[in-house]
Amino acid sequence: MSTVTINNKQLPAVEYRGQRVVTLAMIDDVHQRPDGTAGRNFRENKSRLIEGEDYFELGSDEIRRHLPDGIFSKFAASGIVLVESGYLMLVKSFTDDLAWQVQRELVNCYFRTRAPLTEIEMIAAMAADAVRQQKRLSQVEEQIEAVTETVDNIKRGNMRAGYVGYRQAVAKSGLSDAKCRTLVNAYRIPTDTHEFMTPDGLLSRRAIVELEPFMKAFRQMMSEAEPRGTRWFHPRMGLFQAIGWENKP
Repeated sequence: MSTVTINNKQLPAVEYRGQRVVTLAMIDDVHQRPDGTAGRNFRENKSRLIEGEDYFELGSDEIRRHLPDGIFSKFAASGIVLVESGYLMLVKSFTDDLAWQVQRELVNCYFRTRAPLTEIEMIAAMAADAVRQQKRLSQVEEQIEAVTETVDNIKRGNMRAGYVGYRQAVAKSGLSDAKCRTLVNAYRIPTDTHEFMTPDGLLSRRAIVELEPFMKAFRQMMSEAEPRGTRWFHPRMGLFQAIGWENKP
């Protein structure tokens, strides 16, 4: 029977139903408590523990069939074994420095240490890891492609289809740059930001506006505007000039 060293003591590695368990006597031993301390705690708090989840109460037949010799007396009619959750709840009242150290060692080195993987389990684990690695690589490649495409578009100065800069909006409408922006805000025309590389290799940005809604709003606004000498007036635009607007398509 294998053992685990906890607090300089050799504890037998006891398993029941595929998980590590400890007896009440083992708890007293490793925590250096008087015999019966863990048993008293268990009796006082048994109603708070869940049988089959925090602990198991084994009959003599189960002890002989499932546990190594020597864990309980061969004359024992029954025995209590606790899994990790039951152990931690049972020793909540052990708050001295030694108790904290022993609890850490038991959790990390006893309860959460599993048997070595079989060859088939190792192959399955390696295959699963390879699949995860491939998924991560695929995701990275997709991200790189997206970034590369974005960078290429920026270098080429590609603009979103159907959009123009405000310089082009001025030329199309005959309005000033400021009044073009007023029109965009007043009629809630879609806008965006265009990133491009300057001739000296610097990244720059400019505002762009969707051309068709812009021109539709412009024509509607001019049909409602009142002439004021060489200027025009519209409640949403105020006074403005629209140079050559009659010839705008």
